Amino acid sequence: MSGSSRQDRDAFVPWRPSCLPDQLRERLADLSYVIVDEVVGNLVTMTVSPWPDADRHGRVRFFATSSPVSGPGHLLVHQRELHDLLYQGWLRRDPRPGDVFATAVAAEVGERLRRGEDVVLDADLRLATVLPGTVCDLTAEARNVAKLAFYAGVSGVQPMEQAIAQRQVPTGLPEEKARTGTVRRVPWKGPYVVPGQGESPVRWELPAKRLQEPSNVVDAIRSNPTAMFYFLLNVGDGDTQLLLLPARAETGLRRVIVVDAGTTRKLPALLGRLAAEGLVPSPGGTEEVCALVVATHPHDDHIEGMAELLTAYGSAGIADFWETGYHAPTGAFAEMMVAVEEERIRHGEPTAGTTLYVDGTKITVLAPSVHLRTAYDSYGVDCNDASIVLRVEFPAVRIATERLRDGRESRMDLRLPRPWSLILGADAQTRSWSHTTTEFPQLHRGHNAALYRGLAEARGRDYLAAEILKVSHHASKHGINTELIERIRPQVTLISSVGGGGRYGFPHALATQAIAEALAPTARSGSTPPVDADLGIHYTGGHAKDGTPLGSIALLVPPKRGARLVMWRFGDAPRDEVDLDNGRVLHPIRATRRSRSEATDDEKPKAEKRGE
Repeated sequence: MSGSSRQDRDAFVPWRPSCLPDQLRERLADLSYVIVDEVVGNLVTMTVSPWPDADRHGRVRFFATSSPVSGPGHLLVHQRELHDLLYQGWLRRDPRPGDVFATAVAAEVGERLRRGEDVVLDADLRLATVLPGTVCDLTAEARNVAKLAFYAGVSGVQPMEQAIAQRQVPTGLPEEKARTGTVRRVPWKGPYVVPGQGESPVRWELPAKRLQEPSNVVDAIRSNPTAMFYFLLNVGDGDTQLLLLPARAETGLRRVIVVDAGTTRKLPALLGRLAAEGLVPSPGGTEEVCALVVATHPHDDHIEGMAELLTAYGSAGIADFWETGYHAPTGAFAEMMVAVEEERIRHGEPTAGTTLYVDGTKITVLAPSVHLRTAYDSYGVDCNDASIVLRVEFPAVRIATERLRDGRESRMDLRLPRPWSLILGADAQTRSWSHTTTEFPQLHRGHNAALYRGLAEARGRDYLAAEILKVSHHASKHGINTELIERIRPQVTLISSVGGGGRYGFPHALATQAIAEALAPTARSGSTPPVDADLGIHYTGGHAKDGTPLGSIALLVPPKRGARLVMWRFGDAPRDEVDLDNGRVLHPIRATRRSRSEATDDEKPKAEKRGE
């Protein structure tokens, strides 16, 4: 919540949607706001939030009150159980992300959610026990609330008198009738969630001697003013990314680009430390801090902390804010759009091909395609496939100047055929990547070498080739495939996940195996695949061999191609702050064939030791 809204706390009243039946309207304090958040295979995650309030402007607001649930918690249920016991015979369709219900959660379940537990409907817990009473379908009303928050934030508001005069107010609409049901109380003999099923162990164990002594990242940032620094924060199965752009000549300070904020407090704490060190401007000052803030898609694990960030920096500190235009009926989305409205932040909804140059860096949007963007409200697009995928190229400065003897200034067009390239995949899945590969086709040499050279010179290299890849959707099996990785061919592959645990068992074994196979093919030769560390594959949720957590990642991207990338690991847990004083340099980031052959015995893969 913003500061102004906190001051008006007395003006808040519980939200009373028109479709809510009388028996539920009379006990709003007992209700929870339940959303079908994700469907991954047969696993459905339902987010349970406190019942929302309405502020003095009529906006629906989400924050902890006296509700049985103090903050967003999660129920994990098998898709078959949810469908057969709640949806069948009432909604008459499969569960889908974005479905919203008003219902009371059992007291003992609410207590577990308050403690931050994920409540798993396993062999001992049934849906009828968790949701014992009337369940009201709020999906249509919740989507309307999301649209109200969205359009108020991006297009403004007008007096009702003006809307009536312009004949914009509909009349004669039928009154919405409540759709209610209950969970069927029958013995469940179907499948249920088995805790830990589908979990894949972290493939990467850090070989000995690679994690060096603590090194102060602040000193590296200060001594490399023309370099770019990329941070991938450890926030579990979520994303928070920060790019420090090269220092500006006039101030010596760096502007930043923020891509997602999957938790509260962690990113603001990092920005606060960088400001205290005199590396970036401070919030609330006269200088712009964020050249761009991107909310790649409206899932909580990507935007939970976005409202906090937007409120802290406001329009004075944020030049542009991008989001997808996908209306999500979640509390995090509503609060994010309220912050956009109250802070009057400039807003955009980019699609494939949108390009932005900022501080010597080029940002190109690879997804969503225009086709997916226009399908949000008509054909239906999975929220993950609505993700904004970015390609970041550095350096992108093509003009150099020099002072001539006569005092005039001369300019030269520099040739930059191969800047560093980073692809930040958000949560894009197969459908989104298929559009991307069509809209950014690969350039083939074919039979006309001269034509190939001319096109390559005019257009540059393959749009999907990149040295650094942040793997989409936390390396789910639907996020990437071998062909895509072969085309990107990254030197460094970064995976943001809890390391084989979490709700969905990310990273999925199929995804990590596909990445490894694309980088070092072994299926045909039958050879032993290198360990992930040798292939430059790194996990925020990874551990060293001694069990030391590796945590958040920072990369120094030098302005000179051919210079060495430098990586730090900070050893933080998902809710810990990043300690910049104790980052440990990882070397090498990716092993060459020679260095792999020279590895000490304890660093070699087990299969290699056995002589296989």
